[in-house]
Amino acid sequence: MIDGKSTVLHTEEVTRETALREELETNSAKRDEISRLHDEQIAALDATLALLTGAAPFIGDLEDMPGGLAASEIYAIEDNNPYAGRLFGDARVTIEEMIIETARRYGGHPALARAGINPVEFRCWFQGLIKQESGFSIGARSPAAAFGLTQIIPGTAEYLGIYPAYYDDPQLQLDGGARYLLEQLDRFGSMPLALAAYNAGPGAVIEYGGIPPYAETQDYVVRVTANYNSYAARIEGVDTVGTLDPADMVIAESSNIADAGLHYGMQSNQTLTASMTRLKEIIARIPTTASTKEAMDLNTYARAEVTRIAYVLQRLAAVRVKVEQARNALLLQAYAEDELFLVVKD
Repeated sequence: MIDGKSTVLHTEEVTRETALREELETNSAKRDEISRLHDEQIAALDATLALLTGAAPFIGDLEDMPGGLAASEIYAIEDNNPYAGRLFGDARVTIEEMIIETARRYGGHPALARAGINPVEFRCWFQGLIKQESGFSIGARSPAAAFGLTQIIPGTAEYLGIYPAYYDDPQLQLDGGARYLLEQLDRFGSMPLALAAYNAGPGAVIEYGGIPPYAETQDYVVRVTANYNSYAARIEGVDTVGTLDPADMVIAESSNIADAGLHYGMQSNQTLTASMTRLKEIIARIPTTASTKEAMDLNTYARAEVTRIAYVLQRLAAVRVKVEQARNALLLQAYAEDELFLVVKD
């Protein structure tokens, strides 16, 4: 006999168990779904992190652009402008140091030994010649087209193998002048005759058998000799520095800085042109980026390039200040000489 009450209770029990089982299955499915979503989120975060870290493969390509546009060449840590050494640093190259280097280079020339002139004396003679020729002005130019510290005319510069480069290089001016003076010393055997040949040409010395009877040439030999005597009293060795008179030092420094500043600017313009070419190439790649990471890297690299360009411009601004300071020093020197002249006249 079927117990109706038991049947009802059993049915209720089965229903509860079924509901509980379904609830457990539902909760398990939810947990599985949550776990799947969590795994997907982790994977997505890993992918995003991979996109946002590390260096994009094109960075090395940008640093090593061909055609002389490599960043290491254009933006050297140490200023690689060939004229920087005459403008910046504690060991800045001065005209006096260029003279010393030239005198040291040719101090052992055979013509000096034959004439009984030692290296220190040659330094004094050579520096005395430069004082007379140009007053230590790199850009000095005569009506006869003689140019530079040693006032070499274009024809002689061609003969010496320094034309036209000597217009832009004071060390070539000095080297050419020293070689030409020594050539005359080797030919005539004495410094007065060598000086006369330097001024009037060797043909004139040969023609007159000595210093030509030209007032300019005779005065030239006298003045250079006086300069030699003045320097001989203060130059103890070939490397002695600080031997220029204050007025000559102002001219030498102003000339050196102005000349170096001009050529530094010209060289920097080439650097800026290369920089702009690099920046143009970087910007041109922006539309071709394949991911957010590449776009971010390229944007950052472009900003870094602009910072590099700003550094070049900052160097140029510093050069401009140096040139202005040298110019002001020259003006003050001229003013002081004018004041002295007025006092003497009174």
